[in-house]
Amino acid sequence: MLLQTRLLLVFLLFSFGISTGLLASVASTAAQPDEQLGQDSATEFIHKAVEVDGEEYIWTIMIPPSAKKGGAGLLFLHGKGQCGDDGELHTKYGLPPAIESNPEAWPFVVMIPQKKSGADWNFHEEAVMQLLDETIEEGYVDPERIGVTGLSQGGHGAMVIASNNPKRFSAVAPVCGYAHIAHDEQGNDTPIPSIEEYQAQMLNLAGKLKDLPVWLFHGDEDAAVPVDCSRVMNHALKSMGADVKYTEFPGVNHDAWDPAYAMPELAEWYREHLSD
Repeated sequence: MLLQTRLLLVFLLFSFGISTGLLASVASTAAQPDEQLGQDSATEFIHKAVEVDGEEYIWTIMIPPSAKKGGAGLLFLHGKGQCGDDGELHTKYGLPPAIESNPEAWPFVVMIPQKKSGADWNFHEEAVMQLLDETIEEGYVDPERIGVTGLSQGGHGAMVIASNNPKRFSAVAPVCGYAHIAHDEQGNDTPIPSIEEYQAQMLNLAGKLKDLPVWLFHGDEDAAVPVDCSRVMNHALKSMGADVKYTEFPGVNHDAWDPAYAMPELAEWYREHLSD
């Protein structure tokens, strides 16, 4: 299955190299009370158990000492491995521990939903946006200064949710993400799409992201999500004239989130795009 995906993406890379004209033509295309949970950190964590359309979520708000309530915010989406309702696993990988290691570099209120289902984030988009709106109404973040990021399944979610709501986000940084729907509404793996299907999904996504600053990250030895997923998206966005950056980590497997979120340049990039 992985080999099929790699072959499909290699074909797409080749086609992008010889047909940027095709790209250009297709591209036109109720919460419960807050619960404060103490943690061994100067960073404040607020956890809410919420229900949206009959489905339960954990909504965590992370406020490092450098952040200002009512200031800039970041939405962070976890990977499939952090699904659940424990209220902790979604804060243990990726951006949250990076912020705890260097809180002064990340002066943002961070919103971290946890979903139970293994379904891709696009199936949870309505809930995420509703919870984001409630967080704005409660005065935690400035609605004009919100970025989004995520790892693996969350990288896919960051791209999809930003692409469907481009006026709501100021910048998006997907880490080892993918363009197609890889997990259906029940959380099952979906069949590998044909080259034509993948190209259509990817171009549609890129076409809706092209007006946002995007920074893609991937490890070149990723055994879970082929690195070509980010390479192809980078080529597509560049061909559309987007403000896109791409960082590929040599020798890194699926856990590209460790070097990505440790980069001071990424924190600075968000500070630039989420400034007053």
